Formats: sequence, C-alpha cells, structure tokens
Amino acid sequence: MKRNIIYLSSLLSVFLVLLAGCEKSDVDIVRNGTADVLLVLAMDGTPADFEISESSGRAAMSSSFTKASSPEVLSSEGLRTLRIIVTQGTPGNPGFNIVYNEKIADAGSSSAAPVLEYGAVTLPDIPVGNVNIYCIGNEESIGMTYKNETIMSSLGSEPKLIVIDDTNGFFPKANAEIDEKGLPISGYRMNVAVSDGMGAVNIDLERTVVKLNLVVENATTSDLTLDGISFGKFSGDRFYMFPTDRLDVPSDTQYNPLDFGTMSAAGISAGWSVPGRSDSAPYRVYIYPTYAYTSGLGDNPYWISLYLSPGNLKYEQGTFGLGYNSFRRNTQVNIRARITSTTDVLIDFEVLPWDEYTVNVPDFE
Repeated sequence: MKRNIIYLSSLLSVFLVLLAGCEKSDVDIVRNGTADVLLVLAMDGTPADFEISESSGRAAMSSSFTKASSPEVLSSEGLRTLRIIVTQGTPGNPGFNIVYNEKIADAGSSSAAPVLEYGAVTLPDIPVGNVNIYCIGNEESIGMTYKNETIMSSLGSEPKLIVIDDTNGFFPKANAEIDEKGLPISGYRMNVAVSDGMGAVNIDLERTVVKLNLVVENATTSDLTLDGISFGKFSGDRFYMFPTDRLDVPSDTQYNPLDFGTMSAAGISAGWSVPGRSDSAPYRVYIYPTYAYTSGLGDNPYWISLYLSPGNLKYEQGTFGLGYNSFRRNTQVNIRARITSTTDVLIDFEVLPWDEYTVNVPDFE
C-alpha cells in the first residue's frame, strides 16, 4: 500500500510539472504578444519617403515621391502591386508558419498611370520573435497569385521560392509588352527581431530580370530598316524570387535563343527605321537572370544578329558578352551596334546597375 501511495505521488508530481510547463507556455504567448512592424522600402538604393498618420500613428505608402520623371527608370518598369509575406521558422522544417500575407493592389499613384514609388507600410500584429519578411512586386507579370497554399507548395526546403516558366509564356518580353503588368520585383530580410517599440525595417527591392538595351547607330549616309533581331541561346526559363547569393540561378535552367522582328513575326512588325548618320531609339528586351556560359569556354552564347534592309543584310553573331559568363538580376546590358557599311557592323556593350540609366555606350575608338 505504501508503495502504491509513493507511485501515485510520483505520477502527481509529473502531472504538476507538465501542467506548470503548459501554463508557462500560455503565459509566454501572452507576454510575448505581437507588435506592429514599420517596413520601409527602397529601390535602386533610394530610401523611402513616407509620412506617419497623426490619427492612426501608422505609416502608409506615400504618393508624394515617384520616379516618373526620372531618367533612371521607365514608368513601365515600376511598382504596381506589392505582396508582403512574413514567416516564422525554416521551410520544410517543423514549426514553419506564414503569419502574414497581404497584397497592396495599387502601389503606384493610380491604377491608370502606375509609377515606381517608394514608401513605407505598417504590418500589424506580427508575432514577437524572429521572423522573415518577403516582398513580391507585380506578381501578375509572371502569372502568379502568391497565396499561402501556393507559397507552401513552391518553397520546398528553402526560402528561395523558385519560379518556373518552362514555356517562356511570361518572359522574355519587349518593352511594349510590359506596359500592363510590369516586371517582377522582390526583396527580403531574414531574422528580423520583432519587439514592441522596434525601429523600422529597411528592405531593398530589385527587379528580378535583366534588361537588354539595344541602340543601332547608322554611320552610313543612307536610311536603313532593322527588320529583325536575334539573340543567342541565353534566355532562361526559371529563376529564384529570393536568391541567397549575388548570382543565384537554378542549376537546371534551360536556355533558348531569342528572336524579335519579321524573323519571328513578333516585336518589330513593320520594320524599325534608322536614318543615316543617326542613332535609333533604344530597343529594350527583358529576360530572366542568366548563367548560360558557365564554363567560360567554347562558343559564347551572348551574341546578337541584325537583319537589315535594303540589301537583306544579315549581320550574324556579333558577340556582346566578352568577359562575362552571366548577367545577374537588376542589371542592364547596353548594346550598341554601329553600322559603317552594308557589310560592316561593330558591336560594343557595357553592363550597369539598373539605376545608372545610360543606353549610349561610349563611342568606338
């Protein structure tokens, strides 16, 4: 009997310890609680401009600061919609959770005339502790709606969030084709310590594509017409929305050639006139980040062909990527093709960050 009393007493002690542990957990949840997080956005290294509302005490996306008139970026390349996601834990591991997922439907000054805008937004009731914050701009440009279920199915065991466009249904695109839905844009911050009274969290946004700027210089005295453009086999079919390295392209990316104009019945449908002794307007093409020349040996895929008339000139495989085996996201490749005769075309190029918007490559020596 005494032995049974001791046994029951031990069980009671264990139960009380477990009960105390449960109560402590509940108390911790109440004590930790939630906090509002002020998220400050920037693009091209430019800080946000925002105001705090006196009535609510919260910050909101500002409509007073835009880059519509800046030469650094085109309005079609700006921010239209913005989705903000907050997670706890590591994808693929127990405890991973999406605690916030909201979309700002109109991040520009108006839906009719969207512009690139900097600002801030307050995320309400974020659980106290370490979180990861992700921003996706213009998800419509890649045909996605990043609800929780879509994110969970796409993440796998890492937070990079792969985007697969194996039919190239969304990119590559010429500039005229991005007017409606814009370009995919993203940024993130890992291991943000959320607490009451914390400071603002800064996130730099980047366009997830590469911009190719082509300018044709007609150095002859005759007018020419550019009937078509062909690029080498370097346009990929996938990318990481949140890369962890400076150049982070999926290893199983498939690359394809890229054509515009009468050769492909797209892009330059009626020919592109380039008067004698003048430069053409820039022709812009957007592609996913590319690492198509991994070995740096053999034939360089970064080349361009021009189809010109009169004379049915085809200038083939003018390499513009010498010294480069890749082009990372949010960069622009400025290409100048100088036509000195109906048989002679010179190619030069430069690679710049997107915010250094200069399409004219220095003159040839």
